Amino acid sequence: MAVVKFNNPGEFLAELKQDCQQIDRGIVRVTSLYRGSTVSPSLHHLSVVATARVGRDLVRLDYYCGDLWQIGDQDSPHDQHVMERGQRISRALQDGCSQLGLEVRAGVLEETQ
Repeated sequence: MAVVKFNNPGEFLAELKQDCQQIDRGIVRVTSLYRGSTVSPSLHHLSVVATARVGRDLVRLDYYCGDLWQIGDQDSPHDQHVMERGQRISRALQDGCSQLGLEVRAGVLEETQ
């Protein structure tokens, strides 16, 4: 199995369109992924990750949305902007997949050995 990686949502959707009939069960997984920073425990990195199994390959999008300075009830305007960017990308992926006749579900497909 190979992993085909993208960081541009348009390129990811174009790749899915090329092999639309080979996408396993017609499912694309889309989720927001929060990773802790190695620099500061209060800093988190937000990415939108989308994955699909196409034939024997895993096609993956990792779209970095920005850094969150605090996660909680009192989000800063900066954090709100980053969260809105993530929501915009997720919606664009859902819309693009819907146009291709694909179902979007939560989660991430992981490579297994």
